[in-house]
Amino acid sequence: MKRILLVLFAAAMALGAVSAQTRPASPWSLLVSPSFALPLMAGDGSANTAFSAAWGGNLSAEYALPLAFPLSLRLGAGYSMGGLLPSGGVAVEGSLNEGELSAGLGISKALAPGLALRGFLDAGLAYGSLPARGSLPGVSAAYGAAALGLGLDLKLSGSLTARLDASAVYKFGLYGGIGATLGLGYRLPEAAPAGLPAKLRLLNLVSIDVKNIFPIFRSYYDQNPVGTAKIANTGKATATDLRVSFIIKQYMDAPKECATIARLEPGNSIEVPLYGLFNDRILDVTEATKVSAEVFVEYGVDGAASRSATVLVYDRNALTWSDDRKAAAFVSSKDPWVMDLTGNILAAVKSQRNPELNRNLQTAVAFHEGLRAYGISYVLSPNRPFAKEVVDPEIVDTLKFPRQTLGFRAGDCADLSVLYASCFEAAGIETAFITVPGHIFMAIDLGMTLEQAKARAINPADLVVVAGKVWLPIETTMRDSGFLEVWKKAAAQWREASAHNVAALYPLHEAWKTYAPVGLPADGTSVALPAGDKVAKAFAGELAKAVDAELGARLAALAPLAAKGEPAAKGYNDRGVLYGKFGLFTDAEKSFKAAVKEGSLPALVNLGNVAMLKSDPATALGYYQQAAKKMTGDAGLYTNLARSAAALGKNDVAAAALESLKKLDPLAAERYAGLIQAGPGTTRAAEVDDATVIWF
Repeated sequence: MKRILLVLFAAAMALGAVSAQTRPASPWSLLVSPSFALPLMAGDGSANTAFSAAWGGNLSAEYALPLAFPLSLRLGAGYSMGGLLPSGGVAVEGSLNEGELSAGLGISKALAPGLALRGFLDAGLAYGSLPARGSLPGVSAAYGAAALGLGLDLKLSGSLTARLDASAVYKFGLYGGIGATLGLGYRLPEAAPAGLPAKLRLLNLVSIDVKNIFPIFRSYYDQNPVGTAKIANTGKATATDLRVSFIIKQYMDAPKECATIARLEPGNSIEVPLYGLFNDRILDVTEATKVSAEVFVEYGVDGAASRSATVLVYDRNALTWSDDRKAAAFVSSKDPWVMDLTGNILAAVKSQRNPELNRNLQTAVAFHEGLRAYGISYVLSPNRPFAKEVVDPEIVDTLKFPRQTLGFRAGDCADLSVLYASCFEAAGIETAFITVPGHIFMAIDLGMTLEQAKARAINPADLVVVAGKVWLPIETTMRDSGFLEVWKKAAAQWREASAHNVAALYPLHEAWKTYAPVGLPADGTSVALPAGDKVAKAFAGELAKAVDAELGARLAALAPLAAKGEPAAKGYNDRGVLYGKFGLFTDAEKSFKAAVKEGSLPALVNLGNVAMLKSDPATALGYYQQAAKKMTGDAGLYTNLARSAAALGKNDVAAAALESLKKLDPLAAERYAGLIQAGPGTTRAAEVDDATVIWF
């Protein structure tokens, strides 16, 4: 048995050695493998009581049929030797020696590159012998054999594979069981035509067409062709297992595999797209430079061809406008300069935000005014592609990264749109680019529906609605204008261009699926932050205009005040609620007091709300208790009353209010039960500090 294993090992080493041959592969493969078999039942189907496990080896050949599906013919020979089981508790000496010849069919299916699942069915003739044992003579006989199994092929090189098979085996009249083999397969090379050398070159790289490289699209080229290569089979034999790869050594860590082709017949040619996975070094290119690109084709066992071409790599800021979405690649929300600047601006205006105005709109005010305070100005691009009525898609333009625009404190319309979009994306607000003839600007997701915008009296004509999403447009080049002006200007440009069907909106998150964002490598520098008080002052001034605009429109939308009676009371109260929501407490108090004079009980509650928002819970409690004498069935009133009492430490009053609330709204009572903690005179500070009130 040791000799058999040594022979198999030597055969496997020989296969590995010959795998270095260089001719294209033929349909024939050889397989050498040790084998194992475990008898489980006797030949008649009863329990096996005679034979134990057997070890051996197989040598087989396969021929891949030239069909559309992977079917192969199998021929094999094997030898094994197995022991005998004890009989009646007494060990039985000797062994069963078997030789076998078989033929069959195999089929395979690729699971992954280099990995395939195999199925096979073999049948043949076996010859077994038992040596003489004591007084018993030796016995020999021939019998049929069959095997049905599955296996895995793992490709180790162009011609060498590792194979693992498991099968159900049956030796007619003798036993049935399971078997397994683990070995090496070798695909034979095609024989060279007479008079030709063994190493025959079949393929020729006829041409390479590599386009100019733009560093900003280094991720794009991983999935989209940078060029093509034409490959022709100029030999007299079929080239198999073609593998095409591409590399620019200065800017790629390894060749990019572009295609695998099973066969290329003599006289045929094929055009293959070329792809590139570029590393960060390509972003160091600041001047256009020529480099050498190489295409490699490997085929068969060791066949190879290659060709090089000169390629122009543009600087990292270069692009063409064949697709306006390309600008999305420059939007870098994670740039340290952008993150520091946006964080500084948002912190400077945090305390001045208005609770009623749309949050994203207020962030837009903050960033526009903050970038004005930073000192960003507008300058025309030297190439001025967007200043032309029809943008030439072949003109190479220059677009700045946000860090560069911040460093120069200036940019054209595209530069500024990229900078604005980077800031908003850093703040978690989705953005889009808008293009009209000769110009590009940007928009932000307002975070509300069109119906919600109308309810806030925002003019739909000042918004961009695409696929149900509401965008607020921003003209980034008006550096001397406040936010409301740049908003109105951008909306007017969209309306005019849309009327002529020449406007387009490109959401960045969609554009990034094709043109992934690319940021400049960190260089240890930092942004010069604008003065926080300057940002806050500019924000407060423009926010007041925005509040006045929306509040005025919403007040105008209310029903007109009647001369006297309940309609007048309701009108005064509705106006007071609007003033209160916008934080204009003096105006709110005037309106609520006018409503109270007209007999409005809701206005009495709302006076308490204003007092609570002004951090005066004592006055608020007085108003709530006064209203509660006549409004006994309103859950919101008892909620407000409990909160004001808890803020004063009057837990008995708060508990009584919560008890009344429980009868009207058990869920609300449970929510506010934490206002009072165990022990007299203690309250939950988090609940007391909660400025939320329920308006009536």
